[in-house]
Amino acid sequence: MSGDAALSNGVETTDSIRKQIQRHVNCLSDDGKITRKRGLIDLRKETIARRLGGTLLQEIAPEVLKPTLKCLSDPSEKNRELSAAFITDYVSVLPSPEQVLPYILPTLVQRLGQEEIVEPSEELRLQILDDILMPCIEFSGKAIVGYLDELINILKKTILDPYAEVRKSSCKISSKVARTIPEHFHLQSESLIKPLMLSITHQHSKVRVAVIEATADVVQFGNGKSVDDVVSHLAQRFFDPSSQVRMCVTRMIGRWLLELPDRYSFFYKFIPLILTSFDDEMPDIKTEARRLWNEAGLLYEQENEQDLKDKLDFTQPLPPLYPAGVKRPCLGCRELVQRNLSKLTSAIIRDLGDWVAETRVKTSQLLYVLLLHAEDYTTQHMQPLVQALLKACTDDQPMVVQSAMKCGNLIGAFVKPEVFCNILLQSVQLHYGSSPPLQILSSAIRGCSDEVIGKLLSNILSLLASPEVCQASEKADYHVALLECVNAIITTCNQRVENCSLQLFTIIVTALALSKDEDVQNMCDEQLRAVAASQGIEPQDLFVRHTKQVLDSMRASYESWTMYSVEQFIFDALLSRAGPVVGDVLNEVMPMLKANLHPDKDPELKLKFFSLLSKLLMNASDTFNSKEQFSADHAEKMVCDMIAPNLVWKAGRKASAIRSIAIATLWALLRSELVSTEKACQVFPVLLPQLIVTLDDDVKSTRLTTTKVLTRLFHTCGRELDLDQILHKIYMELLKRMDDASDEIRIAVTKAWLQYFKCFKPGYDEGLYKAHLECMYSGLLVHMDDPETDIQLAVQSVLKEGGALSPTILRQEIEKVKHKHRTQAYCNQLLQHFQE
Repeated sequence: MSGDAALSNGVETTDSIRKQIQRHVNCLSDDGKITRKRGLIDLRKETIARRLGGTLLQEIAPEVLKPTLKCLSDPSEKNRELSAAFITDYVSVLPSPEQVLPYILPTLVQRLGQEEIVEPSEELRLQILDDILMPCIEFSGKAIVGYLDELINILKKTILDPYAEVRKSSCKISSKVARTIPEHFHLQSESLIKPLMLSITHQHSKVRVAVIEATADVVQFGNGKSVDDVVSHLAQRFFDPSSQVRMCVTRMIGRWLLELPDRYSFFYKFIPLILTSFDDEMPDIKTEARRLWNEAGLLYEQENEQDLKDKLDFTQPLPPLYPAGVKRPCLGCRELVQRNLSKLTSAIIRDLGDWVAETRVKTSQLLYVLLLHAEDYTTQHMQPLVQALLKACTDDQPMVVQSAMKCGNLIGAFVKPEVFCNILLQSVQLHYGSSPPLQILSSAIRGCSDEVIGKLLSNILSLLASPEVCQASEKADYHVALLECVNAIITTCNQRVENCSLQLFTIIVTALALSKDEDVQNMCDEQLRAVAASQGIEPQDLFVRHTKQVLDSMRASYESWTMYSVEQFIFDALLSRAGPVVGDVLNEVMPMLKANLHPDKDPELKLKFFSLLSKLLMNASDTFNSKEQFSADHAEKMVCDMIAPNLVWKAGRKASAIRSIAIATLWALLRSELVSTEKACQVFPVLLPQLIVTLDDDVKSTRLTTTKVLTRLFHTCGRELDLDQILHKIYMELLKRMDDASDEIRIAVTKAWLQYFKCFKPGYDEGLYKAHLECMYSGLLVHMDDPETDIQLAVQSVLKEGGALSPTILRQEIEKVKHKHRTQAYCNQLLQHFQE
């Protein structure tokens, strides 16, 4: 057969096919949906099912596809599905599918690219994307460039489709377009950024993964300026609850670090993102982030080999204080951080104040990783860095504070002490009473070494032990920070502790004095033990060494102390803990006690000092008299200069409280047996006017304690007491107290009477002093008729003791009143007693 004959036969075949399908094509425009459905089915049988050649199908494509594409708008969902399936299969066998794109893409735009959703079926929208649009792009290759506008219009809408599967498919198509025609795609890529970023927070994690993967391609093969639009959204994905999403965004940033054409312009944005994954809770993500970051560093080394030649040829040694167990990043990684650190610090400071706790935690962890890379380059950024760490230390999240302290360790390891001490000590001075500067200082000291920081230790301790710092606050967190500095010094400079023992002791005792927190108190005890252990001594030996020195430092101020003076708190804490050392410093302690127990001093201050004095006197053998140096003069000064003036009656509740605690202190002094008989006899006349007043005080405890004091004085002085100055002056007051409203006090007074009668010397002139005896006996006999049996028996015992002075007068007084008593038994017993 000749060539012309063959051609004639071919045309005839094409025409015959057209004639055969024309009837089915006509059915597609029929009003009946069943007819249209039958037309689609029959059209498939006459074309696809018959396996006609691709060239033939290409020739009749306009006659077949145009009416079929119209069926994508068919009211019947089934017909639309059949139409879509037919188009998919038809395009797949065409040798040049790009030739039918002028029919297909405008139709798809009509169905999927409008402001409102035109295609109501979710499954059909997905089918169109997966089975028509994606194959068209794959089969057409770069020929798809002529229809980029249509593709973008479709994707802008479908990326935000309500159906999650449609969104995922749209993201895949976006990536496919970006990779297929990158040289043209960058002109339109920015149009997809907004819908992608709106979809990146979708509730389905798989959609978020698809969006991130699409964003990676859209930015990489599109317009690099879009990085600024997406980076903040991507940063939020590092907090995503899905580990798959976090892994995906980590890989994306790693890929951009390695492949993005304009990556050098955006290193400062990518570095904090990839390093954030270093502290992810999933080990796989940590490992992947470190791998990608290391590859980026090595690539940077290769691309900048000339600039880094000296550093590559002469490897920098590992810093001597580099954290143990931490692998050092490669040179390229360190260079990347060091060259971009200045651009990151302001953002880090801002994020450390973010209202979202998780952001602050991640930022603090990131800062630690950045400093690990920066090494000694940290020195150039100390001012903003310290500001960032101060902010982190105030955070209510423990993990943020922990990370800040770890960063402080790196400052001590990488920055010269002359630099960080200067800045940190200035921060301490600028923020008196604030704990963050002390926290950072303690962590920096821990990261340092004795050899490095030793020369500056005296400067550090001089500031910490100064009143402006160690007395600046009463808050527990401030004292904890101060004690952490002490602990850091002990740990780092253990061999130098003996030289600075006094300053460390001062800081600890000050914290002990100002804090009421039990944990702080325990921490103070621990640090005292640590300071002592560093010197090979016991904690009590520290008080032996330093108590006098601390007291000497108070000499200039003790006379002007008030209730709010910090020194008086320190004085109290020091003596309360000093124990036997108090006996060595009596010459220093007594003037301070006297000055602050002066009657003109603030009542609250006197209450505190009387409490301290009472506490010490109750254990006098281990405090005031531990060295047996507490003399009679000391006792006299304590009674006459400190206690007696405060027993003088004054109106008011505060004055009443002062009298109560002053008489209690006198009772403690007498019980301590530090007052000799001779000295007791000397001070008794001085005390008597005040004792008479307090014996009649409104406060029950004051009257009771005064009664006990008199009993003790009678017992101590015995027959050395002067008859006219003491004995004949006091008994009327004792008789008054027998009428006290409190039975407890009345019983106590009977005990005082027993000691009182023992103070009379033999040979008492009963004739001369008959009036006194009659008054005492008659007064006591009244109370032997008390309703309370205990009182009756107690008074009977007193009269047995006192009646020995003059049994005759007592019998006379008994006979006068015996018939008036409820019962005469006690009177008869007394009479019988003296008759025998």
